[in-house]
Amino acid sequence: MSKKTNVDLMNEYIEKQDKISDQTKKTYIQTAKTLPFNITTSQPTIIKKLKELYNNPNTLSLYLNMIILVRRHLNLEHEKLIKLRNDLRTEIIKLRKENMTSTKSELPTYDELIEKLNELVGIRYILNYLLITYGLRNKDLNLLYVNKLPEKQEDENYLVQSKNNIKLVINDYKTDKSFGSKTIEIKDKKFKEQLNKLNLKDNTYILPKRDSSKLKINSFNDKVLSLSIDGLGETRIFKILVKYLLDTKNFSKLEELVESRGTSLSTIMKSYNVYNNNSNTKSDTKKNDEINEEVKDNIKD
Repeated sequence: MSKKTNVDLMNEYIEKQDKISDQTKKTYIQTAKTLPFNITTSQPTIIKKLKELYNNPNTLSLYLNMIILVRRHLNLEHEKLIKLRNDLRTEIIKLRKENMTSTKSELPTYDELIEKLNELVGIRYILNYLLITYGLRNKDLNLLYVNKLPEKQEDENYLVQSKNNIKLVINDYKTDKSFGSKTIEIKDKKFKEQLNKLNLKDNTYILPKRDSSKLKINSFNDKVLSLSIDGLGETRIFKILVKYLLDTKNFSKLEELVESRGTSLSTIMKSYNVYNNNSNTKSDTKKNDEINEEVKDNIKD
């Protein structure tokens, strides 16, 4: 009897899961296809191969997560893999802080960002407005334009435009299992004007493939990056937004971002606060301490 492939093993795991979205299933299958070794091999071999293949701790952690899920399902040993994943968290935090240190001085100001936003038109205005105003992730923006929200929504994100109202209903995003469906009402006059100029037909994607079908997540991410202001992308734009709100002590808006982005305040402060890094000057360290205290006093996580 031939040994089961990684795809076979992954499909068996997926069949037993009730709460995995279709997009996550596709990602798992694609990841399983790319592994040049079998998931059931020994832990030391897996660790050795992964380290040879991937230098970036984020990528390494991504593959580890998937392998651990399948091995746990198969009742195979996975404690050494979990230990490596835990060790990688320290490296990921360090890398993230180093990246924030290097980008802090390179990022444009919020005012510069808004100035450039106001010059945009069409789909570029639509996407950048949503990134800057609500701190959305790329995946949130893969929107199906409809005139009426369907009763059965499944794993789809909608831009709903009626005669007097525009709203987003976001069901499929990174933390949807924790935060549930997100609804955002949009009242920006220019947003409505630019949306109307796109002349979108009912039940079409705002950023589709050439055949009008839905873009896969990697292609969609590339599209959003290319259309974002100065090629900044959603992560850097979110850092600019968070820095501006911290600098201006706009804690109410920061609290709104927790809801619209679908994330915890602690994640925002750890991962997107440019003052939180290992190479801070004394003034930045002091400012970061002050900011954290003010946030604790003004917002309950």
